[in-house]
Amino acid sequence: MSHVLDDLVAVPGGGRIGLDPVIGLVPVVGDAVSAVASFWIIAEAARFRLPRVVLARMVVIASIDLLLGAIPLIGDVFDFFSKANARNLALFRRHATDPGASTADSRLFFIGLAALFIGVLWLTVRAVEWFLSLVIPVPTP
Repeated sequence: MSHVLDDLVAVPGGGRIGLDPVIGLVPVVGDAVSAVASFWIIAEAARFRLPRVVLARMVVIASIDLLLGAIPLIGDVFDFFSKANARNLALFRRHATDPGASTADSRLFFIGLAALFIGVLWLTVRAVEWFLSLVIPVPTP
């Protein structure tokens, strides 16, 4: 499934393209088909009883692919470069073949994601404060 969605055909220059960016050109339906396939890979990983942190990382990767892939044209370019299904399959293979494999990289992924979220939240608050200071001047006594 991952090969078909992400790496089906070789393109000049050494890259590969799958059906994910192609079916993503069809609004809504293409993204839904791609999402079902992505979450099927995750369901299989859950059936193999992969660690929860790894499954959560796979869900985040697939969700980001779905959300950004839904943006017309830009999302299709994102699908070409992101290879979310190939990433999830690599995680699946690693932890299915070696149940004792370290989950430290997945934990670091979530620490980085939390830091990114906090940073974006802080920047948003600062931007709103700045905007409000322009719109509503502070009275001077």
